[in-house]
Amino acid sequence: MAKDIFRTLKYYSHGFHDNATAEENAAYDAKVEELKKRILADVEHAPEIIAEEFAAHQAKVYRAQMQGKYAVLKCSAEWKAIDNVCASLIDSKPLKK
Repeated sequence: MAKDIFRTLKYYSHGFHDNATAEENAAYDAKVEELKKRILADVEHAPEIIAEEFAAHQAKVYRAQMQGKYAVLKCSAEWKAIDNVCASLIDSKPLKK
């Protein structure tokens, strides 16, 4: 089962790669691999892992806003990697019994 949980991720990643720079693609791919490794090590806690990642990213956004960098809310490679891995997990339903 663990092998199949990311089967739709390639479709989400393709959409990102088509519209990103080489630097953004490298950051995206690195984050995706990090997330896949963490999740495959503990599939049962995939929702908590994704939630932690989204929370950490939001903390960075709020910190930037509090430092006067308003309206900087953009779709970064890191955020899109987390979002796409989450969507792939939803597609595969790894926790459905």
